[in-house]
Amino acid sequence: MGLIINIIVIAIILGFAGYQIFRAVKRSKQGKCAACDYDCEAKKLLNQSKKRSL
Repeated sequence: MGLIINIIVIAIILGFAGYQIFRAVKRSKQGKCAACDYDCEAKKLLNQSKKRSL
């Protein structure tokens, strides 16, 4: 019984990891970085430069 539970847990972990990799590859094909959802320093600088050029 313990072996089956371990296999299920491993399958869930690998499935989630595969999903995250798929999402990252899909997003990178669109020209976005993996951190585009976050408010990182590079994104702040880009937004500031866009505001200055307007």
